[in-house]
Amino acid sequence: MNLICIGNISFWNTWLKNSSHTIQLNHTFQKQSWLSQYEIMTAHGVLKLSVPTVKATRKGAYAKVAISYDSNWQIEQWRSIENAYKKSPFFIFYNYKIEPIFKANFTYLYEFNLALFNVLNECLKTGRGPIIDKETSIYYTEKEKQTYLEYPQVFDDKQPFESDLCVLDLLFNLGPEALDYIKLQ
Repeated sequence: MNLICIGNISFWNTWLKNSSHTIQLNHTFQKQSWLSQYEIMTAHGVLKLSVPTVKATRKGAYAKVAISYDSNWQIEQWRSIENAYKKSPFFIFYNYKIEPIFKANFTYLYEFNLALFNVLNECLKTGRGPIIDKETSIYYTEKEKQTYLEYPQVFDDKQPFESDLCVLDLLFNLGPEALDYIKLQ
C-alpha cells in the first residue's frame, strides 16, 4: 500500500481489510496524487489541499521526495482544517493530536505521511500498531472516489454530502464511530 497523505475512506477501508501491515515506499513518486494531496469539506465545498514538494526530488523514489517550505503551507492548511471542522462534534477530541504533525518540519514527504498515518491510526483505534519505519510495505492502488453511505457533515445545511473525503472529515464528524463506519463500507 502506498502511504498516502491523510488517506480517504477508501484507503482506510482497504488498509483495515488487508492482512499485510506494510507500506510501500520504493515506488516512483507521482505528482498530483494522493501521496501529497487530500480533500476536506468547507462551507464553500470540497477543498483540495496539497503538501508542496521540492521539484528536483519529485522524479525519484517516494522515500526521497522532500517537502518544500518556501510557503507557509503548514499554517495555511491547519487553518483550513480548523475553519472547516472546529464546529464538528469531535474536533476538540482529536485536533490536539493531529495539529503537532502539521507544525513539525519533516524533511521528506513520507516522514510527514507516516507520522500523520500513525496518529490517525491511533485516533481511529484500529487495533493495529503503528508503522515504524520505511522498510515495511502496504499495497494500495488509487481508485476513483467511492460512494458511501451519508453521515452528518459540518456544512450539510449548505453543501450536499460529499463521499470519500479524507478520513479527517469522518473522524471529526463521527468520532469513535468512524472506525465502525469504515468497516461497514
